[in-house]
Amino acid sequence: MLNLVNAAKWDRLRSGRRTNEQRSVTGPSLLGVAKRLVAVLLCAFGAPAIARRVNRRHLSILMFHGVESEPVSPPCDYVLDVATLRRELGYIRDKFHVLPLQEALERLYSGTLPMRAATITFDDGTMNLLTHAAPVLGELELPAAVFLATGLMGTEKALWADALWLAFAQTSAETLDLAPLGLGDVALASAAQRGAACSKAVEHLKVLPDDERLAAVDSLIGQLNPHSSDPGPFRLLSWDQARLLAADGSVTLHPHSSTHPILSQCSDEKVLHEVTQSCADIEREIGSAPTVFAYPNGELRDFDERCRAALRGRGIRWALATTHGFAHRDSDPLAIPRVGIASSLSFPSFKLVASGLG
Repeated sequence: MLNLVNAAKWDRLRSGRRTNEQRSVTGPSLLGVAKRLVAVLLCAFGAPAIARRVNRRHLSILMFHGVESEPVSPPCDYVLDVATLRRELGYIRDKFHVLPLQEALERLYSGTLPMRAATITFDDGTMNLLTHAAPVLGELELPAAVFLATGLMGTEKALWADALWLAFAQTSAETLDLAPLGLGDVALASAAQRGAACSKAVEHLKVLPDDERLAAVDSLIGQLNPHSSDPGPFRLLSWDQARLLAADGSVTLHPHSSTHPILSQCSDEKVLHEVTQSCADIEREIGSAPTVFAYPNGELRDFDERCRAALRGRGIRWALATTHGFAHRDSDPLAIPRVGIASSLSFPSFKLVASGLG
């Protein structure tokens, strides 16, 4: 179970050694260097501590996704490596009062939240949370919440955006015609180019009606003709593995839809199915009715009143969005903001973001 991916295969997809051409493309830009320098200076002058004091009565809901042993290539902003996760969560443990998610939300809305409160969440439910994130959480004695896309658990299928990343990672093509998406031809010769092309495609696809998005994803994967269908770092937990992850009670499991569509782009029937089925799956497999939900993608444009009605119908009290910010007592309980943590953040930038700056 711990051997997620054939090592030889995925060594090619990790950042590891790069050619001179790849270094020239993926090296930090002047703007990136300047931003990192500013972050270093702000940290040196105590900006994170000031921000934590300003936000001390609010709740920082940190949002992570997958965790691999090493950085992946092409770059993926929502997959961290273990060393980065350990360093970042160590900082959170030292600087915040970390609470389990449901307790944190209860205390936020009852007005009993401790100062500088934080809670840790992971979206999607990839298997590497069991193999790579759980040991770090255990080592640091931190609670966390995991949101599961329940409909594909235990299968060889990746969520649609992850499937696209895999196709870009495993293609032999050096160019791709994205004219049907209004993006023109894109180069795929380097890891950085493949990562940038994938990001552009995914962002465009998010605003398409659900059936058009599904058809476009299938078409792009067909054009890329990836050399493997192995879900690799995006393999989802099975239910047995999810229960093992949550066995000691420090990790809790919650619904994140069934197949991770953009709910606002779905039909009424699919919105109801995605919400109610994922909640029913959690209740059936875990043994208790869920009270917290996380929207797929989770920007304000990605969910609507139909979603809220479906959630209320299932007894959901709180729903997490991905709008950036700290939560406070007046936050909409069905659109609670979070603090997204990207793999591209330097450690000084992480300190600023986690503390409420940026």
